[in-house]
Amino acid sequence: MKNTLKLAILVCLLAFATGCKKEITGNQGHEHEYTQPEGFADLVRYHMENRIFSEAKDDGASVTLYFYDANGLDISSFEINDCRKVSPEKVTLSGQKWMVGDNEAEYPYTPELESLSAYPIYVYYDENTLFVHVSNGEILKFKSMNALQNIPEVRISTSVDITSITKTTYVPGTISISDPENLYSAESEFTATMNIRGRGNSTWNFHKYKKPWRVKLDTKASVLGMPENRDWVLLANYADRTLVRNIVAMRLSEICGFSWTPKMYSVNVYFNDKYIGVYSLSEHKEVAKNKVNIDVVKPTDNSGEALEGGYYFEIEYSMDNPTCWKTAKMGVPMMFSDPEIPTQEQYDYVRKYFNDFETALNSSSFADPDNGYAKYVDVESFVNYFIIQELTKNIDGNFRKSTFITKERGKKLELYHVWDFDLTMGNYGGFPSAVGQGPENWFTKDYVDRYGNGNNVYGNNWLTLMCKDPAFKARLVARWDELLPRFREIPAYIDDQVFRLKKASAMNFNFISIYEYAYWVMIPPLGSYEAEVEYLKKFYTERLEWMDKNIRLL
Repeated sequence: MKNTLKLAILVCLLAFATGCKKEITGNQGHEHEYTQPEGFADLVRYHMENRIFSEAKDDGASVTLYFYDANGLDISSFEINDCRKVSPEKVTLSGQKWMVGDNEAEYPYTPELESLSAYPIYVYYDENTLFVHVSNGEILKFKSMNALQNIPEVRISTSVDITSITKTTYVPGTISISDPENLYSAESEFTATMNIRGRGNSTWNFHKYKKPWRVKLDTKASVLGMPENRDWVLLANYADRTLVRNIVAMRLSEICGFSWTPKMYSVNVYFNDKYIGVYSLSEHKEVAKNKVNIDVVKPTDNSGEALEGGYYFEIEYSMDNPTCWKTAKMGVPMMFSDPEIPTQEQYDYVRKYFNDFETALNSSSFADPDNGYAKYVDVESFVNYFIIQELTKNIDGNFRKSTFITKERGKKLELYHVWDFDLTMGNYGGFPSAVGQGPENWFTKDYVDRYGNGNNVYGNNWLTLMCKDPAFKARLVARWDELLPRFREIPAYIDDQVFRLKKASAMNFNFISIYEYAYWVMIPPLGSYEAEVEYLKKFYTERLEWMDKNIRLL
């Protein structure tokens, strides 16, 4: 769908060419000349274009089908059945003839024809879908707006009350996911046994019920079409009153081309049959074949090339993993994520590697392509990281938290993926005064959280120094120009996500008032979901244009 979904549905009718005649020879040797009904080929083309069905209007002489972002399609030569109040007829095949209920259809079975050249056997619509049974055996389905707004439901059941669950201890239970409209996969229902606990830092304390959750299935499985795994995350998005900033950021991540982008979808969540709001169901960030796909070092990898990788690190000021340290020269708060507990040799190797990197970055020859910082890091990943963090104006994007780095054997440090964007795109009011709360000014490039306590001050971080390298700036500008056309598509993508949340957002803010917010986020509520969405789009668009004008002036 495009951002023109909000436009009024056009009602002018299409002019059609005359119907085409086909000679059909079936498997039983019958031969007959049939005329394809006028308008049917156009309907098939609409299906190829993924049009969204709106409604059907019957004036007695003809039926007009309406689609979002499309003209009305006038159908006068075949029947459209309104099955919103009655069950549709059953379509079956009897020899070379289609049967609709007890009646023989006009056209025979034509498996040799593609749908554009075939014939409509039975066409009907209900609340959610327009169905077109075609003589070659295909069933063309057009989702309606109503269907697209029926986002999946996730139901968590445990033997304990939601307020008794902590971040430290898993509680057993079951998870059921219902996607009756098949919005994300062909599987309508999923049920599994699992264990659940809380997750997050500041987000854990925002609300009594709408908390972020970590789910571990007993058996690895695919969920909503995502690659199979045991580990999943439910992000509450309490601080984001649009409910879509994290999902939008993952779309930006895909555009930027990070090695992995976590898949996430909006869902309604119920906990022990109590509704707790709209969440983002997401893949959990971890080393796995379809996620952070690296070979982690083993306890025996203590010498030679084996010692070089792979490692998965997180930058996090809370430093709450078992093995943490701060880099020697620039004080970046690092944690081992995998392995969580390295051997002494691995720990020493990693600390030395980061120290050598920062030493080169702070040296007079830092820009040397062979012996400067580029010797130690995958520069393209740092370019992409700079772009996404500055474009979203992320308060956590200056190597303070929620940043993930890999060191694979035989490779350099890579910013492998991004995460945690609920306080971005205008949704944080605590930037330094020189940066301001609006869509202007650089932040990631110029500020550092020197003490790991949120006290961002003007100073050098890794990107600050890299931006002093003419080669890095040239690569940054070239990459920006390459990605800019796709960045301009994001407001339409926001419209699409918000369109799908029309029903769910109303439920969410009936459960939690639109006026509620985390006080330290320092962005007061605007009073309506629509106003929050417009603010997000306005901030993003203005930030995009500001960066486009200023990125060559770095």
